[in-house]
Amino acid sequence: MDRKEAVALLKELGTEHLIQPTFVLIKQRTPDSYQLEIKGDYDLKEIERLLKNRKFCLEEKKDYLIIFKP
Repeated sequence: MDRKEAVALLKELGTEHLIQPTFVLIKQRTPDSYQLEIKGDYDLKEIERLLKNRKFCLEEKKDYLIIFKP
């Protein structure tokens, strides 16, 4: 996803009350794409449901939720 799309997705997740982040990082994944790394409280099942038809991938690593496009 591009940087604008990452910011829009982060805003939507907050608006839908699916995340309560303590830390957010928009990190470059490849030279032309970014990923969201979110630490805090989140509703994983509802986030998966929201992202299901949008072709985003979701990973959990340690205390972080990582969202990106393959």
